[in-house]
Amino acid sequence: MSDRRVLVNLRGLLTPDPARTWAVDRIPDAALALEGGRVAWLGRRADLPAAWADAPQVDGGGAWATPGFVDPHTHLLFGGNRSGEFNRRLAGVSYQQIAAEGGGIRETVRATRGATVEELVASGESRLRAFRQRGVVHLECKTGYGLELEAESRLTAAYAELKRRGWSLDVTLLPAHDLAPEFGGDAEANARAVAEDWLPELVRRHPGVARFCDVFVETGVFSADQGRRIFEAGQRLGLIPRVHADELTWTGGAELAAEVGAASADHLMFCSDAGMQAMAKADVTPVLLPGTTLFLGMRDWAPARKMIEAGCRVALATDFNPGSCPCVDPLTILRLGCLQLRMTFEEAFTAMTLHAARSLRHGDLGHLHPGARAEVLLWDVEELLELVYWVGEPHRPRCLPD
Repeated sequence: MSDRRVLVNLRGLLTPDPARTWAVDRIPDAALALEGGRVAWLGRRADLPAAWADAPQVDGGGAWATPGFVDPHTHLLFGGNRSGEFNRRLAGVSYQQIAAEGGGIRETVRATRGATVEELVASGESRLRAFRQRGVVHLECKTGYGLELEAESRLTAAYAELKRRGWSLDVTLLPAHDLAPEFGGDAEANARAVAEDWLPELVRRHPGVARFCDVFVETGVFSADQGRRIFEAGQRLGLIPRVHADELTWTGGAELAAEVGAASADHLMFCSDAGMQAMAKADVTPVLLPGTTLFLGMRDWAPARKMIEAGCRVALATDFNPGSCPCVDPLTILRLGCLQLRMTFEEAFTAMTLHAARSLRHGDLGHLHPGARAEVLLWDVEELLELVYWVGEPHRPRCLPD
């Protein structure tokens, strides 16, 4: 949407309000003035300022307008897929047994190490189109299926090419996604390699590509102390921490996120009350991933309600990845946020827009107030609650700009 346009003929407009925590503005018979790819004004059509009276109009077709979704946690690039493993799990084979046989994440690592940059870009662009068709306008995307320098470098190069092609991405370096097989289970040596060698070299080879770094802080992977040292190394390189925290067990990941000034702590099914308080005090965004809980058949859902009551501004994300959540659909996550995490529709929608953008430190995404990027979704429903209410209905928005 370039130059001056006015979006009219809207049933209504719903947007989170960045100036008021958890507040949403719901405007009936709305209009939205856009200029230079930004929102210039929003309100009732009858109140449109005279200065916009002669601007070209875009017909909203009687739809509801909302900001586009932001997905703040994905593993977009990888080789192969694990559909065969999925069927084995349905037959009763445990994830641990599959991993012990060399499957699981190790299968994805092997396939990713064998993929070229060109192959990674092609598969990534196909997935990005699928996200866009479903209303996701910006994504955080992690490396992490290389687990060694050269493969991680190819993943980073592929993200650089996707950004060059115009996709709206934030890149996170995650070479500490699991223990690399070459280290024989020596987490300390693995953490030292990430902090002292891999992160500095990835930043040197690919300047300006990544904004964040991440560590899987979990029992049997990296400890909180090892994660702290990796984050400190990343911060010296200008990378902002994000933490895979308290997913399978309590490891103090939420507390670590608060300590190091992380932008987010993600997963958090086993987050402690102290961790929630620490995140709220340090302004760390909890990014909850209910699709992973569903896909893995787990019973421990992240305590979204307790986090909200503790003062946290919760976000939701897909956790798109080949092993534990091969999902590109934000409406699936929105529904799980409501049905399993017991969030209201307005809370879940805010979590997938404004708070998701906030976890990536973007103030101009996830809302439609003046100054925001003009990333608008048009929904052909009578009430937006129908996006959650009609379970299984594949609502597809019209996206502006298209």
